[in-house]
Amino acid sequence: MKKLFVTLMIVIGFAMQALAYDFEVDGIYYWINDYGEGPEVRVGHCSQPGWGCYAGDVVIPETVTYDGITYTVTQIGFWAFKDCTELTSISFPSTLTFIGERAFEGCTSLYDIHIPSTVTRVNARAFVNTGWYNLQPNGWMLYLDGWCLGFKEKMPLVDLVIDEGTLKVADAAFYEYETLVTVTLPNSLVSLGNHSFAFCPELRHVDFGESIVEIGRDAFYGCTRLEDFTLPETTTKIGDWAFSSCHGLCRLDLPNSITTIGEYAFHGCSNLAIVSLPEALTEIAEGLFDQAGLKSITIPDGVTTIGDLAFYVCEGLKKAVIPATVTEIGDHAFVCPMDTVWCLGETPASLYNFTSFEVPSDCCLIVPCGSADTYMNSDWGEVFSNITEDCDGIDETAETISVFPNPTQQFVHVEGIDVKEIQCYNALGQLVKTARETNEVDLSGLVKGMYLLRITDSKGGSHIVWVAKE
Repeated sequence: MKKLFVTLMIVIGFAMQALAYDFEVDGIYYWINDYGEGPEVRVGHCSQPGWGCYAGDVVIPETVTYDGITYTVTQIGFWAFKDCTELTSISFPSTLTFIGERAFEGCTSLYDIHIPSTVTRVNARAFVNTGWYNLQPNGWMLYLDGWCLGFKEKMPLVDLVIDEGTLKVADAAFYEYETLVTVTLPNSLVSLGNHSFAFCPELRHVDFGESIVEIGRDAFYGCTRLEDFTLPETTTKIGDWAFSSCHGLCRLDLPNSITTIGEYAFHGCSNLAIVSLPEALTEIAEGLFDQAGLKSITIPDGVTTIGDLAFYVCEGLKKAVIPATVTEIGDHAFVCPMDTVWCLGETPASLYNFTSFEVPSDCCLIVPCGSADTYMNSDWGEVFSNITEDCDGIDETAETISVFPNPTQQFVHVEGIDVKEIQCYNALGQLVKTARETNEVDLSGLVKGMYLLRITDSKGGSHIVWVAKE
C-alpha cells in the first residue's frame, strides 16, 4: 500500500508541474515553493505543448525578483528541462539544493554537467539520456561530482560495493534491486538519498562505513530481510520511514550522535525486540515504533515529547520507562499490552487525552515517592487505577553498560561498570532477587516474563535495564 501511495504521489506531482508555472523571468520558468526558510522557487518547464522550452547556454540565477518579491532559487523541478535537445550548457547557482527526477532527460546535446556542493538531493534519473549519460558504457556505475547515481542499466547484483571517495547516494539509486543481498558503503560517504535502497527484498547486510551522517526518507523501506546493523558515531539523522517494514531487524544499538529519528522510521519492524535509543534524542516521533516487536523500552533522559502513535499496536511491549524530561505524550502513543510503566517525573506529563495510553486495566504505573496523588488527580488517573510509588530514588546517571544475554534462561552478566548491587523486580514492582558485589545474577528460579534490573555501581549511580526471562 505504501509503495502504491508513493508512486501515485510522484505521478500526481508530475501532472501538476505539467499544468502551469507561477511566473517567468528572462526566459526561465519558476514555481513558488510553499515551504522553506524564506521565499523560494524551483525551476520548471514552460508547460506549453510539447517539450524543449530551453536551448543554448542557460544560466540559472541565485535569486529572481517578481512582483516585488525576491526569491531564492533552490531547486530544479521534475522534468524541468525534459527533451530540451538544443540545450548545450547549464550553470547552476550556489543556492541550489535539489535536482528532481528526469530533470534533464532527453537533453542530448548536454555533455558537461557539474553538480554544486550545495546540493543535498539528486534523483538518480535526473540526467537520463543526456549527452553525458549516453557517453557512459552500458552497465557501468554512474558517478558525478561525488554522487553515486546508480547503474546506467539495472544490473542483477548480489553484492554491491560503492567506490571510495563517493560522498552521496542519489534518490532511488538502487530502488527495487530484487537480487541485492549485501551493500558496502565507502568510508567517505556522508548521506543516503530518499528511497535509495527501498524495496530490495533480499537485502540482508549493509556496511555503513565510518562517516555516514544522514539516512534519507524511505532509504530501506520494505527491505524485509535486512538484518541488524551498526551505524557510526557520525550519524545524526534517520529520515521518515527509513527502515519501515524491515522485518529482519531484531536488535539495534543506535549511536548517541543521532539527534533526529523521523516519523515511522521503524514502523512495522515486527521482530525488532530490543532498541537502545540515543541519548541526544529529544523527541520520539509520530509512529516511530508503530507495530514494532518491542518487548520493553527505556526512553532516554532528555526526550520531551512522545508523538502520536509512537508505540501503536506494539503487541509484545510489556514495560516502559519514561524519564522526568517528558512533558507531552500524544494520541494513542502507547497501544500495547503493558503490565508496567515507570514514570520518573514527579510532575505528570501532559496527555493528549485518556487515549494516550490504551493498556490493560491492571497495568501498574510506578511513580516517584510522594507523587501518587498528583498522578491520580491528573489525566493519568483516568487511565491507571493501579499507581504505586517508588521511594528508592532512581538516579539514571549511566556510564555505558552491557547486560547479556538478553533474553536469558539463567544468568545475566553486567559489563562496563563496577557493580555494587543488582536488584531484580517483577512486573508488579516487587523485589524478587538481590545480588551484591558481583557482576551477575541468577534468574533461573524465576518464572518467564520481563524483569527490571536496578544496578547500583560503586559510585552510587543507579542504572535501569529490562531483561526477558525465557
